[in-house]
Amino acid sequence: MQDEIIVIKTCNNIAEAISAKEKLEEAGITATIDDMDVAGMTPLAGISVKIFSKDLEKAGKALED
Repeated sequence: MQDEIIVIKTCNNIAEAISAKEKLEEAGITATIDDMDVAGMTPLAGISVKIFSKDLEKAGKALED
């Protein structure tokens, strides 16, 4: 079974997305941010924080804090 990349959180601004990514990485989860090239501007669809699907349960716990 191939591990899919999924959106764990959609943020309204880049600071919120970076904060979520840092929390995930502190929990040992690889995370990426889409739309990093927006230079602080908020895309209409938001900024997606993505992880591998295998980390979904662990990521949910990390983001609760």
